[in-house]
Amino acid sequence: MQERRSRQRLPSIRVSARVGIKRGLFGRDWLTVRVLDVTERGVAFTGDVPLAQGESFQMSLRLTTETGDFVVEKASASVANVRDLSERRIYGARFSDDNPDATRRSLDQIEGIVKRYKELSTRIFRHREDRRAV
Repeated sequence: MQERRSRQRLPSIRVSARVGIKRGLFGRDWLTVRVLDVTERGVAFTGDVPLAQGESFQMSLRLTTETGDFVVEKASASVANVRDLSERRIYGARFSDDNPDATRRSLDQIEGIVKRYKELSTRIFRHREDRRAV
């Protein structure tokens, strides 16, 4: 069947995250943050969280796709750097090497899916530009 769309459709993916900040001796406050970038070693995010460089925290990540979700609960991480841009603060976090093997495998899996998605979208948009130039 002939494709009738004027543009190719990309499958949708979205990475959402929550940061667990220690509250008292036993509790944690879970704050939602906006993910900017994900790798198997760390994540960049922005949000209203009281973290400074070097502080440790827990993070939950959810990669939502059209075919299902991939979830990492309570991965240990620490703040590697903090950058202040005009109206927001960007945190660069590094996942701990002490995370369980299952957590590290899940982080690798999420990073792999996001990487392939970016590569696919780049190829599609490059193809669109090439077709327009012809």
